[in-house]
Amino acid sequence: MVASSALSYRDAKVAGAVVAERHGIEFFHRLERLLGRGPNRPDPTSILPSALEANRSLGLTYVGLYDQGKLVAEAGEPLLAQSKPSAGAPSFGRGRVRMVRPARSRPPFPDHDRRFGESLAPGAEGPSSPFEHRRPAPEGWRPPGPAPPSHELIVEFIPIGSEDARRRALTVLLLSCGAAGLLTIAALVLWSRSRRAEQVEAHHAAQHHLAQLGEMSAVLAHEIRNPLAALKGHAQLLAEKVQDAGLKTRVDRVVTEAVRLEQLTNDLLDFARSGTIHVAPVEPSELLVRAVAAAATDRIAVTSRSAPPTWRLDAARIEQVLFNLLDNALAVTPAALMVDAQVTREGDALVYSFRDRGPGVPEAERTRVFEPFHTTKLRGTGLGLAVAKRIVQLHGGRIDVVDALGGGAVFRVYIPG
Repeated sequence: MVASSALSYRDAKVAGAVVAERHGIEFFHRLERLLGRGPNRPDPTSILPSALEANRSLGLTYVGLYDQGKLVAEAGEPLLAQSKPSAGAPSFGRGRVRMVRPARSRPPFPDHDRRFGESLAPGAEGPSSPFEHRRPAPEGWRPPGPAPPSHELIVEFIPIGSEDARRRALTVLLLSCGAAGLLTIAALVLWSRSRRAEQVEAHHAAQHHLAQLGEMSAVLAHEIRNPLAALKGHAQLLAEKVQDAGLKTRVDRVVTEAVRLEQLTNDLLDFARSGTIHVAPVEPSELLVRAVAAAATDRIAVTSRSAPPTWRLDAARIEQVLFNLLDNALAVTPAALMVDAQVTREGDALVYSFRDRGPGVPEAERTRVFEPFHTTKLRGTGLGLAVAKRIVQLHGGRIDVVDALGGGAVFRVYIPG
């Protein structure tokens, strides 16, 4: 639409230039008829003002007559005096058109042979045939009589018809640009709303999926937990009484796998637990110390100097979050390196930071690591980070993953006051 209007505007400008040129030529014809030719032509100083007034309704605003570059007579006020258009070509500016045209010289003498540039003597007869040879005129020869006058007519006028057409075309172009802009804005708004609706729908679908998954997990964990506890207890009793080394190895394997299944059922129950929390004033640094103690390792460096004295938290569930994040950091950090754990206050938020020395988390994976059952470890349920994220969200906070200086990743838990 805009391109079509632009082409129409360009064509209107071209057509307007042609119309303005024809308009100017018409003014030249009128003025030349009024000025006349020959030695007895009227005084231009009296003719030009009357000619201007007679043609003012047609748009004429200025007339000037020059002889060899000097002004002889003029009428009206020139607005484009600095413009120097070529003869017969219109020059546009300030809503006017300026044109220059050399005044017509007198016609050639009747006894002059214009085709061959030679005069015939009075009474002499011309050649009997157009193919008869004629003597060419001498070099530098000019026909007799005075030299043609070097007069110039200059007019300025308002291009009434062409200017209206150009303005209409410009108006259409501006309206088209405005309409295109409004349509573009409307398209962007609709696209943004559709994207937002898709995100909301995807979020609802994910929440519905998680709800179903939690319900199923709770049922499975509940059904598995009791027989699993019996299996684990009997296996442990059997391991204590077996004397054969080979058989004891197999029994210990049963106990180990039973413990792993027990941990899985506990994780499933934690994930499926009701989305309610019970907050109370607690000491944030104490929760971190307890989580480090539960990890049972000396590879964790704790910093808590900037920790606030108290914060309203669900102590048991936040401690579970901290333990899960520590366990994740220890799993990806080589055994000879340390994991940094820090608790501090940033503005109105409590922040726990855990820096590991692992391979880091690619940007494409920083959202997926919190999905249920998503894990890169050989052993594990893939529910630790998912449970941690859910508990932090119940506190109105969030967990961010960023790159650490020197390698590794930093998991930061923000919990607002």
